[in-house]
Amino acid sequence: MAFTTTYTLDKPYFYECFDESLPYSKRAKPKYFLLVLLVALGLFGIYVLDDHYLGSFMIMLAVLECVAFYYRRPWWVTRQMLSRASGSEVTLTFDEEGIKSANHYKSYQLEWQNISEVIDTQQGIIIKNKSGMQYISKQILTPEILAFINKKATQ
Repeated sequence: MAFTTTYTLDKPYFYECFDESLPYSKRAKPKYFLLVLLVALGLFGIYVLDDHYLGSFMIMLAVLECVAFYYRRPWWVTRQMLSRASGSEVTLTFDEEGIKSANHYKSYQLEWQNISEVIDTQQGIIIKNKSGMQYISKQILTPEILAFINKKATQ
């Protein structure tokens, strides 16, 4: 038994992918330790070492880290849109071996035994394995495909 579906890697898909995956990623919270360390090193440089350039540089790195965290969504989507795969059509095949994804630029196969968890989100599913996460929108999945994925992932 095999199911096949296709979708396009476009901006709305990338936004959905980011929004649905973020709560389950390691980047959901700011790097508080890094921020405190950079500010502390900056203050140490200014007041103890009396090196205002070094201290200001460290504090500006902390500010840059805050800006990067705040704009992480548009930055990630922009990077995806600049990739050569952007705008291409992806074909997903679900069969007894696993999930196969292919487009003009890249193809990969994720075997069922390598899937550690399937997370159901509001707009899609997140498939976790040892190398990371893959997001698939429910807009392209039929109820039969969803049932097949859940059945194979729990075996």
